[in-house]
Amino acid sequence: MSEDRSTITTQMLLDNLDSDWKTYQQAFLKLDEPARKLFLSTQGYASFHDLLAHILAWWEEAVLVIASILEMRELPQKEYDLDAFNEVAIEKYRSWTEADLQIQFENLRQELINLVADLPPDSLSNKRIRGWLDACLLDHYKVHRIQ
Repeated sequence: MSEDRSTITTQMLLDNLDSDWKTYQQAFLKLDEPARKLFLSTQGYASFHDLLAHILAWWEEAVLVIASILEMRELPQKEYDLDAFNEVAIEKYRSWTEADLQIQFENLRQELINLVADLPPDSLSNKRIRGWLDACLLDHYKVHRIQ
């Protein structure tokens, strides 16, 4: 995660969603085939489909947890087996077409934009909300950035 999560602002999150993640799929498609293979190998995924499934699953989890906190029905914190979580994500989306997966990516990105834009003013002082948004948006982009 980012070094000092207390400095995360709503604008930082919106900028990340509106610039970095908005062009993520296009950035991958601009790579030539050898660069795509190298990127995926470095990331540890067999396909871009699998990488998007991984990203989507964490975004879905973030939305679920954050919504539960905002609705005062906070879900208990849990320990994640990252490998198992990612395997379930990949399996969940395995039968989806590339087009459907890309639509889901954009739909969920828009849902996150709305969630972040509508956060009550003091929401980012909640360590769980701030932590989930940092991990699933800012830090996750750094980890999976396409250069």
